[in-house]
Amino acid sequence: MDGKALLADEVGLGKTIEVGMILAEMHHRGTDEAVLILTPAQLAQQWQAELLEKFGLEFVCNYDDEFEGFGVHDRIIASIDTAKSDRHRSTVLARDWDVLVLDEAHYVKNEETDRYDLVDRLSYDYAFFLTATPIQNDVTDLYNVVSLLRPGLFGTREAFHNYFVENGQDTLVNRDDLQQRLRNVMIRNRREETDIDFTERNVTTTTFEPSPTERDLYEAVTNYVRGAYRESQGQKLVLMTLQKEVVSSPAALRGTIEKRLDDDEDEPPAHSDELEYILECADAVETPTKLKHLREITEEAAERVKKGRVVVFTQFRATQSLILETLREEGYTVHAFHGGHSSDEKEAIVERFEDEGGVLVSTDAMNEGRNLQFCNVMVNYDLPWNPMKVEQRIGRIHRIGQDREVYVFNVALEDTIEEYVLEKLYHKIDLFQQSVGELSEILTRLEETGRNFEDEVFERLVDADSDIELENDFDAMAVDLQEQRELADKVSDFNTGVFEGFDLGADDD
Repeated sequence: MDGKALLADEVGLGKTIEVGMILAEMHHRGTDEAVLILTPAQLAQQWQAELLEKFGLEFVCNYDDEFEGFGVHDRIIASIDTAKSDRHRSTVLARDWDVLVLDEAHYVKNEETDRYDLVDRLSYDYAFFLTATPIQNDVTDLYNVVSLLRPGLFGTREAFHNYFVENGQDTLVNRDDLQQRLRNVMIRNRREETDIDFTERNVTTTTFEPSPTERDLYEAVTNYVRGAYRESQGQKLVLMTLQKEVVSSPAALRGTIEKRLDDDEDEPPAHSDELEYILECADAVETPTKLKHLREITEEAAERVKKGRVVVFTQFRATQSLILETLREEGYTVHAFHGGHSSDEKEAIVERFEDEGGVLVSTDAMNEGRNLQFCNVMVNYDLPWNPMKVEQRIGRIHRIGQDREVYVFNVALEDTIEEYVLEKLYHKIDLFQQSVGELSEILTRLEETGRNFEDEVFERLVDADSDIELENDFDAMAVDLQEQRELADKVSDFNTGVFEGFDLGADDD
Protein backbone atom coordinates (compact mmCIF):
# COMPACT_ATOMS: atom_id res chain seq x y z
CA MET A 1 0.00 0.00 0.00
CA ASP A 2 3.04 2.27 -0.36
CA GLY A 3 2.90 3.30 3.28
CA LYS A 4 -0.56 4.85 3.03
CA ALA A 5 -3.61 2.93 4.24
CA LEU A 6 -7.24 3.49 5.14
CA LEU A 7 -7.94 1.26 8.16
CA ALA A 8 -11.69 0.78 8.08
CA ASP A 9 -12.33 -2.17 10.40
CA GLU A 10 -15.80 -2.36 11.88
CA VAL A 11 -16.30 -0.66 15.26
CA GLY A 12 -14.68 -2.38 18.21
CA LEU A 13 -12.00 -4.34 16.35
CA GLY A 14 -9.02 -2.36 17.60
CA LYS A 15 -7.89 0.07 14.91
CA THR A 16 -5.88 1.89 17.59
CA ILE A 17 -4.06 -1.35 18.36
CA GLU A 18 -3.28 -1.90 14.67
CA VAL A 19 -1.71 1.54 14.45
CA GLY A 20 0.14 0.99 17.73
CA MET A 21 1.72 -2.18 16.36
CA ILE A 22 2.81 -0.35 13.21
CA LEU A 23 4.24 2.57 15.19
CA ALA A 24 6.07 0.23 17.56
CA GLU A 25 7.71 -1.52 14.62
CA MET A 26 8.65 1.80 13.03
CA HIS A 27 10.08 2.97 16.36
CA HIS A 28 12.18 -0.20 16.50
CA ARG A 29 13.50 0.58 13.01
CA GLY A 30 14.06 4.25 13.80
CA THR A 31 11.70 5.53 11.11
CA ASP A 32 9.38 7.50 13.39
CA GLU A 33 11.34 10.64 14.24
CA ALA A 34 8.33 12.91 13.66
CA VAL A 35 4.86 11.44 14.25
CA LEU A 36 1.60 13.40 14.26
CA ILE A 37 -1.66 11.81 15.39
CA LEU A 38 -4.77 13.93 14.76
CA THR A 39 -7.98 12.97 16.56
CA PRO A 40 -11.30 14.43 17.66
CA ALA A 41 -10.75 16.39 20.87
CA GLN A 42 -12.24 13.89 23.29
CA LEU A 43 -10.12 11.00 21.97
CA ALA A 44 -6.65 12.55 22.22
CA GLN A 45 -5.87 11.46 25.77
CA GLN A 46 -7.38 8.02 25.14
CA TRP A 47 -4.87 7.55 22.32
CA GLN A 48 -2.04 8.75 24.54
CA ALA A 49 -2.91 6.26 27.29
CA GLU A 50 -3.36 3.32 24.90
CA LEU A 51 -0.05 3.82 23.11
CA LEU A 52 1.85 4.17 26.39
CA GLU A 53 0.17 1.23 28.10
CA LYS A 54 0.23 -1.28 25.27
CA PHE A 55 3.36 -0.30 23.35
CA GLY A 56 5.48 1.83 25.66
CA LEU A 57 5.29 4.70 23.17
CA GLU A 58 5.40 8.13 24.80
CA PHE A 59 3.53 10.91 23.06
CA VAL A 60 2.93 14.51 24.10
CA CYS A 61 -0.71 15.55 23.89
CA ASN A 62 -1.70 19.12 23.11
CA TYR A 63 -3.63 19.13 26.42
CA ASP A 64 -0.47 18.35 28.44
CA ASP A 65 1.17 21.11 30.47
CA GLU A 66 4.51 20.26 28.86
CA PHE A 67 3.20 20.76 25.31
CA GLU A 68 5.27 23.58 23.78
CA GLY A 69 4.08 23.53 20.19
CA PHE A 70 4.05 21.43 17.04
CA GLY A 71 7.61 22.31 16.13
CA VAL A 72 9.13 21.16 19.42
CA HIS A 73 8.15 17.55 20.11
CA ASP A 74 8.86 14.42 18.06
CA ARG A 75 5.66 12.50 18.82
CA ILE A 76 2.48 14.50 19.14
CA ILE A 77 -1.19 13.64 19.62
CA ALA A 78 -3.48 16.59 19.02
CA SER A 79 -7.03 17.57 18.34
CA ILE A 80 -7.37 18.23 14.63
CA ASP A 81 -9.13 21.50 15.45
CA THR A 82 -6.12 22.61 17.50
CA ALA A 83 -3.79 21.74 14.63
CA LYS A 84 -5.83 23.74 12.10
CA SER A 85 -6.19 26.78 14.35
CA ASP A 86 -4.58 30.08 13.34
CA ARG A 87 -2.13 29.73 16.22
CA HIS A 88 -0.66 26.38 15.10
CA ARG A 89 -1.53 25.82 11.44
CA SER A 90 1.62 27.30 9.88
CA THR A 91 3.91 25.34 12.22
CA VAL A 92 2.09 22.08 11.52
CA LEU A 93 2.32 22.61 7.77
CA ALA A 94 5.96 23.73 7.83
CA ARG A 95 7.16 20.43 9.27
CA ASP A 96 7.97 17.25 7.34
CA TRP A 97 6.31 14.42 9.25
CA ASP A 98 7.47 10.83 9.04
CA VAL A 99 4.05 9.49 10.00
CA LEU A 100 0.55 10.98 9.98
CA VAL A 101 -2.29 9.17 11.75
CA LEU A 102 -5.78 10.58 11.21
CA ASP A 103 -8.44 9.14 13.51
CA GLU A 104 -12.16 9.33 12.61
CA ALA A 105 -11.07 10.26 9.09
CA HIS A 106 -14.65 10.65 7.88
CA TYR A 107 -14.72 14.05 9.58
CA VAL A 108 -12.41 15.45 6.90
CA LYS A 109 -14.61 14.26 4.03
CA ASN A 110 -15.77 17.76 3.07
CA GLU A 111 -13.15 19.34 0.80
CA GLU A 112 -14.45 22.83 1.53
CA THR A 113 -13.47 22.72 5.22
CA ASP A 114 -10.31 23.87 7.00
CA ARG A 115 -9.79 20.32 8.28
CA TYR A 116 -9.66 18.91 4.75
CA ASP A 117 -7.38 21.70 3.61
CA LEU A 118 -4.97 21.09 6.51
CA VAL A 119 -4.65 17.36 5.84
CA ASP A 120 -4.39 17.95 2.09
CA ARG A 121 -1.42 20.31 2.61
CA LEU A 122 0.45 18.23 5.20
CA SER A 123 3.83 16.74 4.25
CA TYR A 124 4.40 13.12 5.35
CA ASP A 125 6.01 9.86 4.29
CA TYR A 126 3.54 7.39 5.81
CA ALA A 127 -0.13 7.87 6.60
CA PHE A 128 -2.86 5.85 8.27
CA PHE A 129 -6.44 7.08 8.13
CA LEU A 130 -8.85 5.39 10.55
CA THR A 131 -12.63 5.17 10.25
CA ALA A 132 -15.20 2.43 10.63
CA THR A 133 -17.61 4.49 8.54
CA PRO A 134 -15.85 6.15 5.58
CA ILE A 135 -19.26 6.85 4.04
CA GLN A 136 -21.41 9.25 6.07
CA ASN A 137 -23.91 10.71 3.62
CA ASP A 138 -23.20 9.29 0.17
CA VAL A 139 -20.45 7.45 -1.69
CA THR A 140 -18.78 10.76 -2.57
CA ASP A 141 -17.45 10.67 1.00
CA LEU A 142 -15.47 7.55 0.11
CA TYR A 143 -14.02 9.30 -2.93
CA ASN A 144 -12.97 12.33 -0.87
CA VAL A 145 -11.31 10.39 1.95
CA VAL A 146 -9.46 8.00 -0.37
CA SER A 147 -8.37 10.84 -2.66
CA LEU A 148 -6.85 12.68 0.31
CA LEU A 149 -4.79 9.62 1.10
CA ARG A 150 -4.05 8.39 -2.44
CA PRO A 151 -4.69 11.17 -4.97
CA GLY A 152 -5.59 9.86 -8.40
CA LEU A 153 -6.60 6.34 -7.34
CA PHE A 154 -10.19 6.98 -8.43
CA GLY A 155 -9.41 9.59 -11.09
CA THR A 156 -11.66 12.64 -11.14
CA ARG A 157 -14.85 12.86 -9.11
CA GLU A 158 -16.82 12.83 -12.35
CA ALA A 159 -15.04 9.68 -13.56
CA PHE A 160 -15.65 7.99 -10.20
CA HIS A 161 -19.37 8.73 -10.33
CA ASN A 162 -19.74 7.79 -13.96
CA TYR A 163 -18.16 4.38 -13.43
CA PHE A 164 -18.98 3.36 -9.86
CA VAL A 165 -22.28 5.09 -9.03
CA GLU A 166 -25.57 4.15 -10.66
CA ASN A 167 -26.96 7.08 -12.60
CA GLY A 168 -29.40 9.12 -10.52
CA GLN A 169 -29.00 6.91 -7.46
CA ASP A 170 -26.52 6.51 -4.63
CA THR A 171 -25.93 2.84 -5.43
CA LEU A 172 -22.56 1.30 -6.23
CA VAL A 173 -22.04 -0.54 -9.50
CA ASN A 174 -18.98 -2.28 -10.93
CA ARG A 175 -18.34 -3.47 -7.41
CA ASP A 176 -15.61 -5.95 -8.36
CA ASP A 177 -13.55 -3.18 -9.93
CA LEU A 178 -14.13 -0.95 -6.92
CA GLN A 179 -13.02 -3.73 -4.58
CA GLN A 180 -9.86 -4.23 -6.64
CA ARG A 181 -8.94 -0.56 -6.41
CA LEU A 182 -9.76 -0.36 -2.72
CA ARG A 183 -7.37 -3.24 -2.04
CA ASN A 184 -4.57 -0.80 -2.90
CA VAL A 185 -5.46 1.44 0.02
CA MET A 186 -8.16 0.05 2.32
CA ILE A 187 -8.25 -2.67 4.97
CA ARG A 188 -11.62 -3.59 6.46
CA ASN A 189 -11.98 -6.50 8.85
CA ARG A 190 -15.46 -7.53 9.90
CA ARG A 191 -16.42 -8.59 13.40
CA GLU A 192 -17.75 -11.92 12.12
CA GLU A 193 -14.32 -12.70 10.67
CA THR A 194 -12.43 -12.23 13.93
CA ASP A 195 -12.09 -14.17 17.15
CA ILE A 196 -12.50 -11.02 19.27
CA ASP A 197 -15.21 -11.62 21.83
CA PHE A 198 -15.84 -9.68 25.02
CA THR A 199 -17.34 -11.25 28.11
CA GLU A 200 -20.69 -10.03 29.36
CA ARG A 201 -20.89 -6.70 31.17
CA ASN A 202 -23.40 -6.57 34.05
CA VAL A 203 -24.40 -3.16 35.40
CA THR A 204 -26.23 -2.39 38.65
CA THR A 205 -27.23 1.17 39.53
CA THR A 206 -28.37 2.13 43.02
CA THR A 207 -29.63 5.57 44.03
CA PHE A 208 -29.87 6.71 47.64
CA GLU A 209 -32.01 9.43 49.17
CA PRO A 210 -29.70 12.09 50.61
CA SER A 211 -30.07 13.00 54.26
CA PRO A 212 -31.68 16.37 55.12
CA THR A 213 -28.23 17.86 55.83
CA GLU A 214 -26.91 16.56 52.50
CA ARG A 215 -29.93 18.05 50.73
CA ASP A 216 -29.26 21.43 52.38
CA LEU A 217 -25.61 21.22 51.30
CA TYR A 218 -26.50 20.29 47.72
CA GLU A 219 -28.99 23.15 47.39
CA ALA A 220 -26.53 25.65 48.90
CA VAL A 221 -23.80 24.65 46.45
CA THR A 222 -26.13 24.61 43.44
CA ASN A 223 -27.54 28.06 44.29
CA TYR A 224 -24.03 29.43 44.71
CA VAL A 225 -22.81 27.89 41.45
CA ARG A 226 -25.77 29.28 39.51
CA GLY A 227 -25.37 32.77 40.94
CA ALA A 228 -21.60 32.92 40.54
CA TYR A 229 -21.72 31.65 36.96
CA ARG A 230 -24.43 34.07 35.90
CA GLU A 231 -22.35 36.94 37.26
CA SER A 232 -19.02 35.84 35.76
CA GLN A 233 -18.86 33.04 33.21
CA GLY A 234 -15.08 32.84 33.43
CA GLN A 235 -15.26 30.60 36.51
CA LYS A 236 -16.78 27.60 34.76
CA LEU A 237 -14.11 25.02 35.62
CA VAL A 238 -13.99 25.65 39.36
CA LEU A 239 -17.77 25.95 39.61
CA MET A 240 -18.19 22.72 37.69
CA THR A 241 -15.76 21.07 40.11
CA LEU A 242 -17.81 22.25 43.11
CA GLN A 243 -20.96 20.77 41.60
CA LYS A 244 -19.22 17.42 41.12
CA GLU A 245 -17.65 17.45 44.58
CA VAL A 246 -20.90 18.02 46.44
CA VAL A 247 -22.23 14.61 45.35
CA SER A 248 -18.89 12.92 45.96
CA SER A 249 -18.27 13.91 49.58
CA PRO A 250 -18.32 16.95 51.87
CA ALA A 251 -14.60 16.34 52.37
CA ALA A 252 -13.89 16.87 48.67
CA LEU A 253 -15.98 20.03 48.65
CA ARG A 254 -14.50 21.49 51.83
CA GLY A 255 -10.97 21.82 50.49
CA THR A 256 -12.10 23.66 47.36
CA ILE A 257 -14.34 26.05 49.31
CA GLU A 258 -11.62 26.87 51.82
CA LYS A 259 -9.16 27.56 49.02
CA ARG A 260 -11.73 29.76 47.30
CA LEU A 261 -12.21 31.78 50.48
CA ASP A 262 -8.46 32.19 50.88
CA ASP A 263 -7.95 33.17 47.23
CA ASP A 264 -10.94 35.48 46.95
CA GLU A 265 -10.24 37.94 49.74
CA ASP A 266 -11.65 40.76 47.61
CA GLU A 267 -14.86 38.89 46.76
CA PRO A 268 -18.08 40.71 47.70
CA PRO A 269 -19.27 39.89 51.25
CA ALA A 270 -22.44 38.19 50.00
CA HIS A 271 -20.33 35.59 48.21
CA SER A 272 -18.11 35.05 51.21
CA ASP A 273 -21.19 34.56 53.33
CA GLU A 274 -22.47 31.97 50.86
CA LEU A 275 -19.18 30.09 50.97
CA GLU A 276 -19.12 30.17 54.77
CA TYR A 277 -22.68 28.84 54.79
CA ILE A 278 -21.66 26.01 52.46
CA LEU A 279 -18.89 25.08 54.91
CA GLU A 280 -21.41 25.06 57.76
CA CYS A 281 -23.67 22.75 55.73
CA ALA A 282 -20.72 20.47 54.96
CA ASP A 283 -19.78 20.28 58.64
CA ALA A 284 -23.38 19.36 59.49
CA VAL A 285 -23.16 16.15 57.40
CA GLU A 286 -22.00 13.58 59.93
CA THR A 287 -21.66 10.49 57.73
CA PRO A 288 -22.36 10.79 53.98
CA THR A 289 -25.16 8.53 52.76
CA LYS A 290 -22.95 6.88 50.15
CA LEU A 291 -20.37 6.09 52.80
CA LYS A 292 -23.02 4.52 55.04
CA HIS A 293 -23.88 2.12 52.24
CA LEU A 294 -20.31 1.56 51.08
CA ARG A 295 -19.84 -1.64 53.06
CA GLU A 296 -22.96 -3.32 51.66
CA ILE A 297 -22.05 -2.17 48.14
CA THR A 298 -18.53 -3.53 48.53
CA GLU A 299 -19.80 -6.80 50.00
CA GLU A 300 -22.29 -7.23 47.15
CA ALA A 301 -19.53 -6.49 44.67
CA ALA A 302 -17.10 -8.87 46.38
CA GLU A 303 -19.63 -11.71 46.16
CA ARG A 304 -19.12 -11.64 42.39
CA VAL A 305 -15.39 -12.29 42.67
CA LYS A 306 -13.47 -15.48 43.19
CA LYS A 307 -10.34 -13.89 44.62
CA GLY A 308 -11.89 -10.91 46.37
CA ARG A 309 -10.69 -8.00 44.23
CA VAL A 310 -12.81 -4.88 43.78
CA VAL A 311 -11.87 -1.51 42.25
CA VAL A 312 -13.62 1.60 43.60
CA PHE A 313 -13.32 4.75 41.48
CA THR A 314 -13.69 8.34 42.64
CA GLN A 315 -12.69 11.62 41.03
CA PHE A 316 -11.34 13.23 44.19
CA ARG A 317 -8.42 12.54 46.51
CA ALA A 318 -10.32 13.70 49.61
CA THR A 319 -13.13 11.25 48.85
CA GLN A 320 -10.55 8.56 48.22
CA SER A 321 -9.05 9.10 51.69
CA LEU A 322 -12.51 8.87 53.25
CA ILE A 323 -13.28 5.59 51.45
CA LEU A 324 -9.91 4.11 52.37
CA GLU A 325 -10.35 4.98 56.03
CA THR A 326 -13.87 3.53 56.14
CA LEU A 327 -12.98 0.26 54.42
CA ARG A 328 -9.82 -0.14 56.48
CA GLU A 329 -11.90 0.19 59.67
CA GLU A 330 -14.25 -2.47 58.30
CA GLY A 331 -11.30 -4.86 58.03
CA TYR A 332 -10.71 -4.76 54.28
CA THR A 333 -7.27 -4.94 52.71
CA VAL A 334 -7.09 -1.63 50.86
CA HIS A 335 -4.79 -0.09 48.27
CA ALA A 336 -4.67 3.54 47.12
CA PHE A 337 -3.87 4.63 43.56
CA HIS A 338 -3.67 8.27 42.49
CA GLY A 339 -1.76 10.67 40.27
CA GLY A 340 0.66 11.65 43.02
CA HIS A 341 2.46 8.31 42.81
CA SER A 342 5.51 7.83 40.61
CA SER A 343 5.34 5.33 37.74
CA ASP A 344 7.28 2.75 39.77
CA GLU A 345 4.98 3.24 42.75
CA LYS A 346 1.92 2.79 40.56
CA GLU A 347 3.25 -0.48 39.17
CA ALA A 348 4.02 -1.72 42.69
CA ILE A 349 0.50 -0.82 43.90
CA VAL A 350 -1.13 -2.75 41.06
CA GLU A 351 1.12 -5.76 41.72
CA ARG A 352 0.23 -5.75 45.44
CA PHE A 353 -3.44 -5.52 44.59
CA GLU A 354 -3.12 -8.51 42.26
CA ASP A 355 -1.20 -10.53 44.86
CA GLU A 356 -3.11 -9.58 48.02
CA GLY A 357 -6.63 -8.92 46.74
CA GLY A 358 -8.93 -6.60 48.66
CA VAL A 359 -10.13 -3.22 47.43
CA LEU A 360 -8.20 -0.82 45.22
CA VAL A 361 -9.52 2.73 45.66
CA SER A 362 -8.44 4.77 42.67
CA THR A 363 -8.82 8.23 41.23
CA ASP A 364 -9.09 8.62 37.48
CA ALA A 365 -5.30 8.54 37.28
CA MET A 366 -5.93 4.82 36.68
CA ASN A 367 -7.24 5.83 33.25
CA GLU A 368 -3.70 6.67 32.18
CA GLY A 369 -3.31 3.08 31.09
CA ARG A 370 -3.15 0.29 33.65
CA ASN A 371 -4.26 -3.25 32.95
CA LEU A 372 -6.53 -4.67 35.67
CA GLN A 373 -8.08 -7.57 33.80
CA PHE A 374 -7.20 -9.84 36.74
CA CYS A 375 -10.10 -8.00 38.44
CA ASN A 376 -13.67 -8.13 37.16
CA VAL A 377 -15.67 -5.98 39.60
CA MET A 378 -15.74 -2.20 39.97
CA VAL A 379 -17.73 0.46 41.80
CA ASN A 380 -18.29 4.00 40.50
CA TYR A 381 -18.54 5.87 43.81
CA ASP A 382 -19.05 9.07 41.84
CA LEU A 383 -19.41 9.63 38.11
CA PRO A 384 -17.55 11.94 35.72
CA TRP A 385 -19.74 14.01 33.43
CA ASN A 386 -17.70 12.77 30.49
CA PRO A 387 -18.99 9.42 29.16
CA MET A 388 -15.59 8.61 27.67
CA LYS A 389 -13.99 8.80 31.12
CA VAL A 390 -16.59 6.39 32.49
CA GLU A 391 -15.86 3.96 29.66
CA GLN A 392 -12.13 4.33 30.30
CA ARG A 393 -12.72 3.30 33.91
CA ILE A 394 -14.64 0.21 32.84
CA GLY A 395 -11.99 -0.47 30.20
CA ARG A 396 -9.43 -1.08 32.93
CA ILE A 397 -11.15 -4.40 33.70
CA HIS A 398 -13.35 -5.09 30.64
CA ARG A 399 -10.88 -5.60 27.84
CA ILE A 400 -9.54 -8.19 25.43
CA GLY A 401 -8.21 -11.04 27.55
CA GLN A 402 -10.82 -10.72 30.31
CA ASP A 403 -12.23 -14.24 30.64
CA ARG A 404 -14.86 -13.56 33.32
CA GLU A 405 -18.10 -11.63 33.35
CA VAL A 406 -17.61 -8.03 34.44
CA TYR A 407 -19.73 -6.35 37.12
CA VAL A 408 -20.13 -2.58 37.35
CA PHE A 409 -21.87 -0.98 40.34
CA ASN A 410 -22.94 2.68 40.10
CA VAL A 411 -24.09 4.73 43.08
CA ALA A 412 -25.75 8.15 43.00
CA LEU A 413 -27.75 10.50 45.21
CA GLU A 414 -31.39 10.97 44.23
CA ASP A 415 -32.58 14.25 42.70
CA THR A 416 -29.08 15.54 42.04
CA ILE A 417 -27.17 16.37 38.88
CA GLU A 418 -25.42 13.02 39.32
CA GLU A 419 -28.69 11.11 39.03
CA TYR A 420 -29.80 13.18 36.05
CA VAL A 421 -26.56 12.47 34.20
CA LEU A 422 -26.69 8.78 35.08
CA GLU A 423 -30.36 8.00 34.55
CA LYS A 424 -31.36 10.43 31.82
CA LEU A 425 -28.19 10.67 29.73
CA TYR A 426 -25.90 7.69 30.27
CA HIS A 427 -28.68 5.14 30.14
CA LYS A 428 -30.21 6.86 27.11
CA ILE A 429 -27.07 6.21 25.05
CA ASP A 430 -26.66 2.80 26.69
CA LEU A 431 -23.27 3.95 27.92
CA PHE A 432 -22.48 0.93 30.01
CA GLN A 433 -22.83 -1.44 27.06
CA GLN A 434 -20.99 0.67 24.46
CA SER A 435 -17.44 0.14 23.25
CA VAL A 436 -15.07 3.10 23.09
CA GLY A 437 -15.48 3.16 19.32
CA GLU A 438 -19.27 3.20 19.48
CA LEU A 439 -19.24 5.86 22.18
CA SER A 440 -16.77 8.07 20.33
CA GLU A 441 -19.07 8.06 17.30
CA ILE A 442 -21.92 9.48 19.41
CA LEU A 443 -19.79 12.05 21.25
CA THR A 444 -17.94 13.19 18.14
CA ARG A 445 -21.25 13.77 16.42
CA LEU A 446 -22.30 15.92 19.38
CA GLU A 447 -18.97 17.75 19.22
CA GLU A 448 -19.50 18.40 15.50
CA THR A 449 -22.55 20.48 16.41
CA GLY A 450 -20.26 22.74 18.45
CA ARG A 451 -21.18 21.29 21.83
CA ASN A 452 -19.18 19.59 24.55
CA PHE A 453 -20.88 16.99 26.76
CA GLU A 454 -19.65 18.37 30.10
CA ASP A 455 -20.37 21.96 29.10
CA GLU A 456 -23.87 20.96 28.01
CA VAL A 457 -24.56 19.34 31.38
CA PHE A 458 -23.21 22.30 33.34
CA GLU A 459 -24.95 24.99 31.33
CA ARG A 460 -28.30 23.24 31.55
CA LEU A 461 -27.84 23.07 35.32
CA VAL A 462 -26.99 26.76 35.77
CA ASP A 463 -29.58 28.03 33.29
CA ALA A 464 -32.53 26.20 34.87
CA ASP A 465 -34.69 28.24 37.24
CA SER A 466 -36.50 25.26 38.73
CA ASP A 467 -36.18 21.51 39.17
CA ILE A 468 -38.95 20.97 36.62
CA GLU A 469 -37.14 23.10 34.05
CA LEU A 470 -33.89 21.25 34.73
CA GLU A 471 -35.58 17.89 34.33
CA ASN A 472 -37.17 19.00 31.06
CA ASP A 473 -33.81 20.28 29.80
CA PHE A 474 -32.16 16.96 30.53
CA ASP A 475 -35.01 15.11 28.86
CA ALA A 476 -34.39 17.22 25.75
CA MET A 477 -30.66 16.52 25.87
CA ALA A 478 -31.42 12.82 26.26
CA VAL A 479 -33.59 12.90 23.13
CA ASP A 480 -30.77 14.63 21.25
CA LEU A 481 -28.25 12.01 22.37
CA GLN A 482 -30.63 9.24 21.37
CA GLU A 483 -30.92 10.80 17.92
CA GLN A 484 -27.12 10.98 17.63
CA ARG A 485 -26.88 7.34 18.64
CA GLU A 486 -29.52 6.26 16.13
CA LEU A 487 -27.79 8.24 13.40
CA ALA A 488 -24.45 6.62 14.24
CA ASP A 489 -26.11 3.19 14.09
CA LYS A 490 -27.68 3.98 10.71
CA VAL A 491 -24.37 5.15 9.27
CA SER A 492 -22.66 2.03 10.57
CA ASP A 493 -25.34 -0.21 9.05
CA PHE A 494 -25.13 1.69 5.76
CA ASN A 495 -21.37 1.15 5.55
CA THR A 496 -21.82 -2.53 6.36
CA GLY A 497 -24.25 -2.77 3.46
CA VAL A 498 -22.06 -0.87 1.02
CA PHE A 499 -19.05 -3.10 1.67
CA GLU A 500 -21.05 -6.31 1.94
CA GLY A 501 -19.25 -9.05 0.05
CA PHE A 502 -16.03 -7.07 -0.32
CA ASP A 503 -12.90 -8.99 0.63
CA LEU A 504 -10.65 -6.32 2.12
CA GLY A 505 -9.15 -8.17 5.08
CA ALA A 506 -5.61 -7.45 6.21
CA ASP A 507 -4.43 -10.92 5.12
CA ASP A 508 -5.05 -10.03 1.51
CA ASP A 509 -2.32 -7.43 1.26
